[in-house]
Amino acid sequence: MDNYRFSKYNHFLKRKNKVIGYNLYNQYLFAIDRQKYDLLMSYKIKLEQLEADEPVLFSTMYKLGIIEDMRMDIPSILLMRNRQQVFSNKNYRLIINPTLNCNFSCWYCYETRSKKKMDKEVLESIIKCIGILIKEEKISSLHLDFFGGEPLLCFESILKPICIAAKKLCIENNIHFHISMTTNAFFITEKRIPFFIEHNVTGFQITLDCNKENHDNTRFYGKHKKGSFDTIVNNINLLAQTRKIGIMIRINYTKSTLNTCIEIINHIPVEIRGEIQIALAQIWQDRSENTDLDRKILLKRENEIYNTFKQSGFSVRTKRFVCDENYACYADLHNTAVINYDGRVFKCTTPDFEKAKEDGVLSSDGKIIWNEKIIMKRLARATFDNKICLKCSLLPICSGGCSTNPVFVRMVNNKCTFKPMYQQNILKLMQQFEKTGYKLRHVSVIQSLLQ
Repeated sequence: MDNYRFSKYNHFLKRKNKVIGYNLYNQYLFAIDRQKYDLLMSYKIKLEQLEADEPVLFSTMYKLGIIEDMRMDIPSILLMRNRQQVFSNKNYRLIINPTLNCNFSCWYCYETRSKKKMDKEVLESIIKCIGILIKEEKISSLHLDFFGGEPLLCFESILKPICIAAKKLCIENNIHFHISMTTNAFFITEKRIPFFIEHNVTGFQITLDCNKENHDNTRFYGKHKKGSFDTIVNNINLLAQTRKIGIMIRINYTKSTLNTCIEIINHIPVEIRGEIQIALAQIWQDRSENTDLDRKILLKRENEIYNTFKQSGFSVRTKRFVCDENYACYADLHNTAVINYDGRVFKCTTPDFEKAKEDGVLSSDGKIIWNEKIIMKRLARATFDNKICLKCSLLPICSGGCSTNPVFVRMVNNKCTFKPMYQQNILKLMQQFEKTGYKLRHVSVIQSLLQ
């Protein structure tokens, strides 16, 4: 009876004198002489004989995961890890929409604008909710995240009292906490920045629409449609000068505006560029019209633009070539909730909150009452717990699709749309490893070299 087998998660890049090997589950890349590789492959269906004839080669390949025990059930291991991460993680992410109103009317925004904002009753319930999470749920840390709409429209009435109360509760109970927000940054002022620092606001995601001309044509205000670019960039610079708050500028682009985004560089002083991370994001309506050729051209141009920003002193968004988590999205974690201004509760930030059916509600005593049928459907199974994903040779580096619509959001004509991307990423990792001249390295090291 055979005790060993070749892992189906093996990948090899063959060269004349050597071969680069990579086992997706083990997550190590290695280089092996071509002669040894050929010897290994000659024993592929008789691994017990390899163990007897070439014990050192066998032992090395076993440790690297290329050869595995027949009893090894990697899909079950990954499913178990997923369950542990989804339900055992005691860090709580609470996302709050103070309002869905906004001072701009960006043509691509998917939210239904509403002038309504959070009332005093919901505000008090949120503060009670934070107390329950800390004292009863025994969370280990709290991440408050303000979203919307434009959350800073409600700075005095909503954000400020919640931040003050959260800080007090977390300090009293020795709970680590931090706050972040997604904002257009128009209402960031020099007077408000000390409050952000004092209350551990550690990060802002701020959106710009490429260069000044394109941005001002999209984000304007007043009767005379005055542009907002100068105000927002000035506020970004004020934040960066503190060197205490992380800033990510998300540059929204279309195929026709992408090349103009590098002009932003000239508006940020050299000495503070290192405080800012750049992320490029194609507007979703424009992205839906992409052809395969468009995607290839845009990806190449994005990489060139990222390099320009890096060379100019900025950091850029880290691209994950392979998934290093056993879940697909933060919304799949048990300890994540989005509380809308009206007290309705959701699991993620992508729906049109005015029109979407809520996943739960916030009670007046601060308890989140989830719709058990919806939450059970979403969290009861891992997003990759299906026949297609569990049989896939890419399973260890892919966590499946969206939990709202598992698998099928990544399937077109019964073909996984993510497969070509991961296969390309695997090739890039192996090629980069080859360039380093290393004999053995964990994939995380090689990923960092590609950023």
